[in-house]
Amino acid sequence: MNAARSDLPEPIKTLAEQRFVRLDDALPEIMEVAAHVLDVSRVSVWLFSRDRRRINRVHAWPPADQREFGLTLDISLRPEYLQALGQESIFRLSDAAEIAPRSDDAFARYLQTFGIVSLLDSAVFTEGSLAGVLCHEDSRPRSWSQPERDHAIALAKIVGRAIVETRACQSAVVGERFRRIVEASVDAVAIATPRGAIEYLNPAARELLGLAPDEPIYGLCLKDFMAKPSREHVRDVILPAARDKGSWTGALQLYTRQGERFEPTVTLDLHQDPDEGAEYVTCTVGDLARRLELQRQVDEVRNHYETALAQTGDCMFLVDPATTRILYTDASFQELLGYTAAKQELITLHELSEESAGDVQARVERARNEGHLLCGERRLRHARGGWVDVEMSMLRAQWQDLPAISVRVRNIAELMQRRKEIERLAYFDPLTGLANSNLLRERADVMLGKSLGRRERVHFMLLQIVRWERVFDIQGYRIAESLIQQIGARLQQAFSRHEVTLARVLGGVELGLLFDDSESPEQIVEIAHAAFDPVFHADGEKIHLRVRSGSAQAPHDAVNFKDLTKRAGLALRNANLRGMTHCQYDPTQSSRIQDERLLEDDLRGAIGSTQISLRYQPVRSIARQGAWSAVEALVRWHHPQLGEVAPTDFIPLAEESELILALDRYVLGEACAAAAGWHDVLGPLRVSVNISAVTLMHADVLTMIQQAIETSGILPSQLCLEVTETTVIRDLGHAVSVLQRLHELGVYIALDDFGTGFSSLAYLKDLPVDVLKIDRDFIRGIGLDTRDERTITAIIQLGHDLDIKVVAEGVEKSDQYRWLALQNVDFVQGFHVGSPVTLQALRRQGGDRATRG
Repeated sequence: MNAARSDLPEPIKTLAEQRFVRLDDALPEIMEVAAHVLDVSRVSVWLFSRDRRRINRVHAWPPADQREFGLTLDISLRPEYLQALGQESIFRLSDAAEIAPRSDDAFARYLQTFGIVSLLDSAVFTEGSLAGVLCHEDSRPRSWSQPERDHAIALAKIVGRAIVETRACQSAVVGERFRRIVEASVDAVAIATPRGAIEYLNPAARELLGLAPDEPIYGLCLKDFMAKPSREHVRDVILPAARDKGSWTGALQLYTRQGERFEPTVTLDLHQDPDEGAEYVTCTVGDLARRLELQRQVDEVRNHYETALAQTGDCMFLVDPATTRILYTDASFQELLGYTAAKQELITLHELSEESAGDVQARVERARNEGHLLCGERRLRHARGGWVDVEMSMLRAQWQDLPAISVRVRNIAELMQRRKEIERLAYFDPLTGLANSNLLRERADVMLGKSLGRRERVHFMLLQIVRWERVFDIQGYRIAESLIQQIGARLQQAFSRHEVTLARVLGGVELGLLFDDSESPEQIVEIAHAAFDPVFHADGEKIHLRVRSGSAQAPHDAVNFKDLTKRAGLALRNANLRGMTHCQYDPTQSSRIQDERLLEDDLRGAIGSTQISLRYQPVRSIARQGAWSAVEALVRWHHPQLGEVAPTDFIPLAEESELILALDRYVLGEACAAAAGWHDVLGPLRVSVNISAVTLMHADVLTMIQQAIETSGILPSQLCLEVTETTVIRDLGHAVSVLQRLHELGVYIALDDFGTGFSSLAYLKDLPVDVLKIDRDFIRGIGLDTRDERTITAIIQLGHDLDIKVVAEGVEKSDQYRWLALQNVDFVQGFHVGSPVTLQALRRQGGDRATRG
């Protein structure tokens, strides 16, 4: 934790109150204070490259020797360095011997070369972004106490502020310098368009042409001050020569505003600077040497401004709306896309874009007609090949009095990389390496589509470990995870020569096998069961596992993947009920749980009765030390004969039979009424309610939700609706429209099970989402699988980049809670922080909390 202002040493307090104008003056003073306060051998300031793969030394105290001049380190092999700076604002090294050397590791080589034993680097941030480090180096081992770390962080904040303040001062100084140079010039300087329309006259030019100091120049042209022979000479000879050579100098016959004739030596420049992309005419009357000096100073100021724009990370260029030829580019254009100044003149937006020329031209026409167009995510061709991911917008503009389109692009490579990592991990189970439900579904859809045309069969088999819950309870979580990994490895080896898709279904202990008629169903069953015959080993113990399986085939039993998996599941249930090793689906077999028609009738009568009830599970805030931020309403069905029916059994049935609309209406009404009733004990605590795809797409969904809010009397902000990624993707346009209207009412929107579906930035940034809920399958991998951890970190960062809160579901252990807190997740939910309870129990817990408070 950073030290309070009062705990800082006086030298640091003094620095914190200073205002800095020049960075070169500020850094030595800051570093000298740092060396004194932390008692170190040397202090230096390093700044990161844009991609943060390199770090450049910019200042040192005491001054660096010749060996360190222009020193740059490649830190790409040390990701833990950036991670520590980003999470804790500190990277500390007590003894260089702790560093394990790596091949081509510039960081370790630097420590060894300069005899650095201990290191304390504090992160320098500018405008919220990691820009560099303040490095404290010592030649002796140091433990770096908490006060020392706090002092280092405080000093790094001062460095960051010095950079920002210096940048602001420099911009103001440079702009003022440019104005003074031109205004004070003894040369007459005029700037005009290629057609001769005067845009600017400095005081010397106004005096030379007989104009008053503040006389308007709108509508005046250069030809207005030229004799007729000079006009023709400029048109026929001078302008072509200037276009060819860039400049022309010679005598011209001019007139003042009062009609006085004079013939000075004039230098006419036609600017078509390929770097700047500018096109304008400057006319200078006076000393040629001074004109050249003035041009040098103008170029210097222009470069300063281009550099400042490049630091924003955006790129802007102008195109001709008719041909999309590039008219102008800023300095960051070459840095982003790699095109030299010469090549920029030869390319068009058609050639840059991945889209067809017709699509590009259509966007340009829309921007010209509508004035502004958000183009979304696009890809532009890099000069060295390949594509650059950008976010693009177009704006109607003018260039030298002619229509133009201003194109602004932002490099989104970093965000795209995060999304690609999420999408890559979304198709494979991180624990076993088997396909997950998403990949299984996609392959099944392809196979089913082909089978209908070719009259071939598609087989699906579900494998379930017998009495797995007992194994889990006795052996514990870690051994259970180890067993699942071994199962995945055995099945992959057993089916290595077979055309079978192996999948871990929904991240649980059920395994799916998908294959066609090229494989024998009987042989597949035999191989799958034989894989479990050898004893398993975990933590020095021998563990015997048995499996049961059920299978179904298409198109005999089903024509789509949803029904195919359901029939295989019913066959597996029948195998469990009969104690069979394997069971093929048979529609004539009947039991209460298998007969969906009876179960549907029972559910129809249960909705609105005491059989359907709600449980409430708290969602806790990390930042507020575990305080309740919301509760999620979870529906339960207690069947009079079957007992508790799992939501995974009756909710899909309700969706298929359209009973889900009535069920959602009932749950929504009960949850809102409960929220109104607990206000006296729990205050305006928000309640989250899951909404199905059927309900979200229903025409009366808005009316239904408004009635529940109005009937209960709660505020719209007390209700949070949870929808899954799959629900949204079914009809993205309709979903966005409905959710936007609900959001405008004040209702919170949460995207549930995030990371298991498409997880696309393309739709996420268009949705009015307040909360992302990370699927519990990823949470289980914390401390066990770095891929799960990287996925969670990427989702949290993605949510925070888009200003969306993030909830971690399924938190069942304290080490998961602590790890998530370090990753700055906003909220947690799960058995570790609160089990689902009845409304009465929830009110009692709230009352107890109020009493203790």
